[in-house]
Amino acid sequence: MAWPVGAALAECPVWIPQARLLAWVDILGPSYNFLDPATGINRAIPVHAKIGSAAPRGAGEAILALEDGLWLFRLGRPLEPLPSPDMTNVHFNDGKRDPAGRFWVGTRATDGSPGGGTLYRVDQERRVTPMDTGFDVPNGMGWSPDGRSFYLVDTVPRLLYRYDFDLAGGVISNRTILHRFEDTAGKPDGLTVGSDGYIWCAMWDGSGIARLAPDGTQVGWLPTPCQRPTSCTFGGGDLSTLFVTTAAHGLDPADPRFREGGSILAFRIDRVT
Repeated sequence: MAWPVGAALAECPVWIPQARLLAWVDILGPSYNFLDPATGINRAIPVHAKIGSAAPRGAGEAILALEDGLWLFRLGRPLEPLPSPDMTNVHFNDGKRDPAGRFWVGTRATDGSPGGGTLYRVDQERRVTPMDTGFDVPNGMGWSPDGRSFYLVDTVPRLLYRYDFDLAGGVISNRTILHRFEDTAGKPDGLTVGSDGYIWCAMWDGSGIARLAPDGTQVGWLPTPCQRPTSCTFGGGDLSTLFVTTAAHGLDPADPRFREGGSILAFRIDRVT
């Protein structure tokens, strides 16, 4: 299934179970969005700067990671600035809440300089703490179901890292390379972790989603009807629908690979081989 929401660069899908809505961002819109899969209606809320990611707390509140810093979104109110790191020559990219509700978000160098990215943690009191540095493009994030592993993509070197994760303290340690996407089409972008602990990673320019076992072995591939899937998350009533965000930006609509670019896709994952 596909919803033609007309996104330039859709990213950061988050399922909001209470509202049965999919929150997502259009980086270049720029906008923060809610899609109702039951009706196909999408509500776009424009924002004043490029948006890298969003951390919803229900449908009425979220932390938005914009080009110029962190902002508090409350439905029906103006955005409120939040404490932010120094944004000189950097901008926010992907981010996600951990199982305890803390927001993890990465920055990348605006000029594309290698190693200019930093991973930050925003705690419940909205304190911002740098947690690791030296990334080219810190991207997809996720946690193992037991809360003991944290996963992070660095897109340019095509790496997926694993950290030991202390859920109580929100601390990461022992960064190791879990997977090198050397033999997979495209570049790793956003990811999600299923209830079985398997990792689903969208492959930018790869026209598909790579499925990895918890030990990092690639065990499956889900083709997408577009060249640039950007991220994914599980949702729906029984959390068995994989929602996939996609990009149209930079592509020629006449190219056969474009197809559903800029749409939100949905795949029913009842059984994986």
